[in-house]
Amino acid sequence: MNFVNYITTVLLSLQPSYGDGENWEQRQGRMEIIAKAIDDATSKATCTEKYNVPGCEKIWNNDKKSLALLLVTKGYWESKFAKNVHEGKCRKYECDAYTVNGKVAHRARSLWQIQRTTLVNKDEYSKMNSSTFESTKMSAIVASRYLAEGMKKCNTIEGTIAVYGGAKTCTWVGAKQREQFYKMLEKRNSEQLLIEVEKQKILLSSRKSKKKEMKN
Repeated sequence: MNFVNYITTVLLSLQPSYGDGENWEQRQGRMEIIAKAIDDATSKATCTEKYNVPGCEKIWNNDKKSLALLLVTKGYWESKFAKNVHEGKCRKYECDAYTVNGKVAHRARSLWQIQRTTLVNKDEYSKMNSSTFESTKMSAIVASRYLAEGMKKCNTIEGTIAVYGGAKTCTWVGAKQREQFYKMLEKRNSEQLLIEVEKQKILLSSRKSKKKEMKN
């Protein structure tokens, strides 16, 4: 199983957001886009594979897999990889919504719920607004930058998650649960992942059947 296939399998092993409305083939295709974006972003952050060239600035000193699983962890906890958020179509109560002149706007963008700060420039922020590969890749690259800052400051997974969550220190009440989620993903072998994927496939089919029944 190559790295993209591995990350795709990890993504597919997670419970889909209830409102996605995708069939399994559609979900699989979208998760593959996210996996490819994570693969590219983590290669860039670690200066490996196509980014193993002179001038590459390495920002993540641990292995590529650890950063990839952190991106999966944060993406799931921030947005559950919801289709509407991925497409830049946040609901009025999502994505750090606020009101301007009676209209709802959103501070956070992408599956990783990134806000405009000194770690993301205007051009990058403007591109994080769709489910295309290029937009998803940009979002994953910026999210990796945020995680790298947390790791640099705290040197622990829990601390990295805390800083990403907006904590000014390496501790945050919500970080421990997310760290446990990360460790759970880290421990799952290929067989366990495939079992979970089958569970999610059945769940998605069941949801669609129920929604069809309700319409009838």
